[in-house]
Amino acid sequence: MKPISKTFFKGLIAITPLILTLYLLLWLAGTAELVLGNIFKFFFPDSWYIKGLGFVLGLAVVYFFGGFLETRSFLRLFNSFEELVLQIPVIKSVYTAIRDFISLFSSEQKGKFKQVVLVNVPLGNGQQIGFITVSDFEELSHTFIADDQVAVFLPFSYAIGGNTVIMSRENVVEIDMSVEDALRFIATAGVVGNINDEKKE
Repeated sequence: MKPISKTFFKGLIAITPLILTLYLLLWLAGTAELVLGNIFKFFFPDSWYIKGLGFVLGLAVVYFFGGFLETRSFLRLFNSFEELVLQIPVIKSVYTAIRDFISLFSSEQKGKFKQVVLVNVPLGNGQQIGFITVSDFEELSHTFIADDQVAVFLPFSYAIGGNTVIMSRENVVEIDMSVEDALRFIATAGVVGNINDEKKE
């Protein structure tokens, strides 16, 4: 009975991420089809509408929105709108949590993580994985930070957000681990490790 349950849970662990990913993609596609499809029907005759057109329009909207964000004027307008959203108490908490969580795994955010490191946990003799985000403060002119200090971001496991701490360089130990593997390790509390090691197994 034990080998059967072991095989079952192994299959469950493997297929669950696929199902959830597929469900999320279908939900996003359905939402885009419903919203943008109805907008298209509002401006154009129903005979012009083709099923799936809303999803295609959704992809186009996302692409062009990303392109517009590369222009200073649109980026300034978006930042102004975001400041208004952040003034609403409940929406602010939800919006910032989702935004920070998504940006944590974006390629731009990973580029800001200069090095994966281990730092000492305040209580006990344990260590925590973190990311050096700023290692040279001379350019930033932070007067409250010494030259021998670095900024380290410490993400939470199974949660959104983290802490940024300023510490001495001598209390930071660099480790040979990619940013992707470190994020995966932290997000799953160590349950999922190096993806390359898992493939070898």
